[in-house]
Amino acid sequence: MNNEPDACDVLVHSGRLLTVDREDRIVADGAIAVTGNRIVAVGPTPEVRARYRAHETIDAAGGIVHPGFIDAHIHISQYTSRCVLPLMAGTSVTMGDWKAALTPEDEHASAQLAAVDYLRSGYTAFVDPGTIFEPDAVASVAGETGLRIWLTDPYVGDMAHVLGSHEPDLVSATFLGRWPKNTDEALRRTGGQLYRNDISDGLVRGFIGLYGAATASPELTRHALAVARQAGVQFQEHRGYNPQVVREEERAAGASAVQRLFDAGLLGPGTSFTHMNAVSADDVRLLAETRTAIIWCPFAQLRAMGTGFAEPRMVELSRKGAPVGLATDIPRTVAFDALGSLAVANAAACGSFPNSHEILRMRTVSAAATIGAASDLGSIEVGKKADLVVRGPSALEFLGTDVAAEAAVLGVSEPPALTLINGKIVFRTGRPLRLEPEVVAAKGRASVKGLLARTGLAG
Repeated sequence: MNNEPDACDVLVHSGRLLTVDREDRIVADGAIAVTGNRIVAVGPTPEVRARYRAHETIDAAGGIVHPGFIDAHIHISQYTSRCVLPLMAGTSVTMGDWKAALTPEDEHASAQLAAVDYLRSGYTAFVDPGTIFEPDAVASVAGETGLRIWLTDPYVGDMAHVLGSHEPDLVSATFLGRWPKNTDEALRRTGGQLYRNDISDGLVRGFIGLYGAATASPELTRHALAVARQAGVQFQEHRGYNPQVVREEERAAGASAVQRLFDAGLLGPGTSFTHMNAVSADDVRLLAETRTAIIWCPFAQLRAMGTGFAEPRMVELSRKGAPVGLATDIPRTVAFDALGSLAVANAAACGSFPNSHEILRMRTVSAAATIGAASDLGSIEVGKKADLVVRGPSALEFLGTDVAAEAAVLGVSEPPALTLINGKIVFRTGRPLRLEPEVVAAKGRASVKGLLARTGLAG
């Protein structure tokens, strides 16, 4: 009888595991064995260490170990624009001018800068909703950092002028000039990133995303949905960003926006909508029953609440069964690690209070569900991909009381001790292993300097 332990590539032991599985288990002294890019064992440290011998053994020393956070929605090429809005005040320059001035080099610099901040904040993946003019410029960041990325086609819409009428601060003539010129061009653009899914175990994946916000004709919407369903990928779009516009459209149509989405066959487990800042009780029922995923951007929702037309129900949606993933959108006011705190504040302003495990799920497995990846990512379970974050035991937020809150709500006092993505160590002792943060910061500053000059904002 052979009692020799099995071989594995990485074994993390002596950690407090937040599994985020169906039981939301917390393993007080837990271990994880990884072979290739998959988790092969999860359990008490003595048990797993007795069963496996690893090429690399990592002592979590009592720190928290959790699935990597997934940012379900970020305009990654605009990460370097976080502090430019005050400069635009009192000028004719809009965010549309800034976006129109982006070059592939700017988009790459912005994504690299965000990637370093993601790794410092416990993230392992992000989703861009189709607001990168040159997707290859961002896709390369996966190999440079080890981050997992989802991309779709740039600005797919055939009614871009509607965005200008609803959100003039977001557009400009030069920006809209980079959109598809007509429906045929938008149709041809749809699905252009799906080839990435042919690469086995690639870090960059494609999905189908319309820009949305009423910028897609019914013909384009039907086509995009059909392409997504045929390819077996997620269909996403912006919906309900401006609740005043939603309410006006509902009054004109005599039916709720969500009911009309249901009637059009757009709701379902393969569909995600971002924002949805105007949701009635009946809408909650439809969205939950159809398992339609919702991407919650807390700051954008707080801004929408200031209009007096918003009706946010994100916690209720989650509790009724609709996957709700947390996202930064554009982090102009907070760093990535503060997203959990911001979500709790947003929910409290709406009269509800999510518990820490709900926030943790929204940042991990539910965020994965919004991009159709929950079967592979977002929890610590055998068979899932090894995207793991090990927090150091000296982190000041780790007091050992509510560890889910300490990991996903309070924010971080120090970067993770170690991060694995796809079974590979990509971050250790506060630094990414594949690039130099100082070089990335210098590139980001140079990009911003050039953009300020090209948009006329330079002093």
